Amino acid sequence: MPVEGHLGAALRSVVLNPVRASLVERAIDWRWSSLHALLRPDVGDGLTTTAPVLSRYPDIAGLIAAGEDDALSRTLRRAETIGRPLGATDFLARLEAEAGRVLKPGKRGRKAGVSALSP
Repeated sequence: MPVEGHLGAALRSVVLNPVRASLVERAIDWRWSSLHALLRPDVGDGLTTTAPVLSRYPDIAGLIAAGEDDALSRTLRRAETIGRPLGATDFLARLEAEAGRVLKPGKRGRKAGVSALSP
């Protein structure tokens, strides 16, 4: 999935968090949501920079109304839990080049040739 797909899923997840937590019935009802600024960029909220999101998702209302993709939301939460970025292979490679370090998770378990009794 391209990075933009992950971005859309992350936007939906963040905006819908208060609904999922049963704090409000609708995302727009959450007073502190950036959704207000995204839906009314002409008014704004004094905090949210809307142009980067709206240039990618001009129909933000439609994006949110589509609801969450449960599988992708689980993937996002897992990546957040382990502290690793999520995105397409080329996106992750670009991030690694910019950071100068490996960002993708390595193989699980003990490294080959390392004894469990080694200090």
